[in-house]
Amino acid sequence: MINTKKIGYLGPEGTFSNEAVLQITDDSTLITPYDTIMDIFVSLENGEIDEAIVPIENSTEGSVLVTLDLLTEYDFKIKSELFLPIKHNLLVQRGKKLENITVICSHSQAIAQCRNYIANVQKQVQSMSSTANAARYITEISTAAVIGSKLLSDKYDLDILEENIQDYDNNVTRFVLISNHDNNEITGHDKTSIIISLHGDKPGGLYEVLYEFARNNINLTKIESRPSKKGMGKYNFFIDLEGHRNDVLIENTLNDVQRKVEFFKIIGSYNQINVGGN
Repeated sequence: MINTKKIGYLGPEGTFSNEAVLQITDDSTLITPYDTIMDIFVSLENGEIDEAIVPIENSTEGSVLVTLDLLTEYDFKIKSELFLPIKHNLLVQRGKKLENITVICSHSQAIAQCRNYIANVQKQVQSMSSTANAARYITEISTAAVIGSKLLSDKYDLDILEENIQDYDNNVTRFVLISNHDNNEITGHDKTSIIISLHGDKPGGLYEVLYEFARNNINLTKIESRPSKKGMGKYNFFIDLEGHRNDVLIENTLNDVQRKVEFFKIIGSYNQINVGGN
């Protein structure tokens, strides 16, 4: 009997998460949409899926905070990452024009990434749970438009009224593939992600951590703080660094860092999946 790999994503069909998962799977993979990122993590923990792809960061709007928080709470690893160019379009029912539209619907992230366009056309805005749900909605409302992907135009038989309406041409979302394990193999093009929290009563704690990376010439590609939920002024720091955790220099440096912090967690060593542009 052939075991089919099951991968979860933030649905429904037609979302950019759906587009991302299609970039890394084929017909032999069973992909399952979920309503929320929390639902994805719970399903992965319960063994209902083998892996999941979730958004973690957008070049325009920054980090997806719920993903960061859940990576702290759950013991999953980042297995790989991919960068998906996000091209937003204004979609309408067949034959409709901009003057017919009174409201633009989409997910809050898509709306935020198209602020300038929305301001210029001066339409009302309605935030919805996903771009796909917004597309379903406008199939029944002739005076509504949706901001979304070309995938939605095909799925819901919508006209693309205007293309590439995002505020910035280099609008990219970073997705991560999470699993119960990461990649042990060193490829030479790896990244490692960790989470730390500092001793609250020790001045200069963050400086001491950053010094360990600096003195070993290890490049940090990201550092971000999130409330630890343990009281005011208490934070977790998410750090991405170049290199693999099994590389001797990285391993020794992370051991030194671990001795200087209150909480330490490696959430994966991984490389980037190459995908075509959109």
